[in-house]
Amino acid sequence: MPSKSNKPTEIDGGDPLPLSPFEQYMICDERLDSYPMSVALHWAALGEPRRDSFRKAFREAISWHPLLHSLVDHDVWRISENAVSDVQFFDNGDQPTAADRRVDARNGPTVRCNVIEQGEETSIEFMFHHAATDGVSFVEFCGDVFAIYAASIGNFDPAKIRRPTHRYLTQRANVDLAIPEPVSRSTALKFTAKESLRFVTRRAETVAADIERDTTQRDRCGGLRMMEVPFNLEESERVFAANTNGEASLNEWAILALMRVIAKWNDDHNAPSRRGWLVTNMPVLLRPRKAVRISAANMIGYGFLARQRDGIEDWDSAIQSLTEESRFIQRWKVAGMFLNGVAAVRRIPGALFFATRTTRPATCVVTNIGDPTRRFRNKLPLDERGRTIVGNFKLTRLSGSPPLRPGTHVSSSINTMGGKINLSLRVMPDFLSQNAANKLASMWKQEMIVHS
Repeated sequence: MPSKSNKPTEIDGGDPLPLSPFEQYMICDERLDSYPMSVALHWAALGEPRRDSFRKAFREAISWHPLLHSLVDHDVWRISENAVSDVQFFDNGDQPTAADRRVDARNGPTVRCNVIEQGEETSIEFMFHHAATDGVSFVEFCGDVFAIYAASIGNFDPAKIRRPTHRYLTQRANVDLAIPEPVSRSTALKFTAKESLRFVTRRAETVAADIERDTTQRDRCGGLRMMEVPFNLEESERVFAANTNGEASLNEWAILALMRVIAKWNDDHNAPSRRGWLVTNMPVLLRPRKAVRISAANMIGYGFLARQRDGIEDWDSAIQSLTEESRFIQRWKVAGMFLNGVAAVRRIPGALFFATRTTRPATCVVTNIGDPTRRFRNKLPLDERGRTIVGNFKLTRLSGSPPLRPGTHVSSSINTMGGKINLSLRVMPDFLSQNAANKLASMWKQEMIVHS
């Protein structure tokens, strides 16, 4: 895997790809079994894929993406048969275990796919290691799987299928850091020093635990405690209208709502300092235009939005300031500073390893995928309700979440499909119970709606 008939990629048989600074950070930061660097994506579907055809489509799509069928060997990626596992199917009430969801960038697999058939609705679950790719690229990969599958059963024209390109893979560390206008060197240095000081001194609050640490919880929940929070069309339109009126995006609306929910949760479960910092990690796509069709890879940076409680008590003023800061981060490529910092630190032997163990960058992570089906390389047909048709089944929702890290016990994502908002909230099962996950997710949705 991949075979010669699958048209091996340009790096197959050639020199291995060195790890980028961001990928090396991901590998260094994965040091405990309880904090795997795994990302979960679940597609809810009406209907069931044909098993053999779906397995073949998955493996064919994998062959198009070099990093997804590679493993880390010291400081490089090498193509490996152990990087890919076959699709597993579950029915009759069976669910994937923690072992079925485990991914490992060194020993494999890098990617897993579990299909859970449960009556009329099927869950197509992907797990991937974050060192190999970012979430946006992986959504594009999912689109490749679906297009190949639809073509294989005669519901999509194979001639229309577009493949990713690999030409930019060797330059994937060269993300888009171009700012809208030049600034002086002194201004840049002052800004960098200021932001670096903020990052180091603002130690983020941790979401308060509601149970004594219990490592057996991971096995009980199959290694993944994630809640899906769908909005109906009326609720979604209400939030969209409020965003438009307030000149904020769904992204800022969701971030502020989750910050306020966590503040209330912590206040109810312990007695933190009112001067504690609630920090949201906001992943930002930094893919340059010339790499728009790149195969799966990491081309993101991290922006950090930090607030104390008195800065989020008044919704109107808080959403205005958060929107201004979020847009500043995106316009001026501030998220790229995280990558620059990682690149600088890794030049010092052992420094990156030390840095990942002494920092707590965020209270939570909020990533915005947008409309995932619009990110597909191959445009599949839609039904009358705007649902994507994949051969003999239809995609209805997407849920997913970034990895959890020590001290960052909540991660989440936002997306929209068919005009409806979907929230996903993942919690650390060792510290937060299923009831806690349910309550936090419900509070998050309600906080978004009540201010709309």
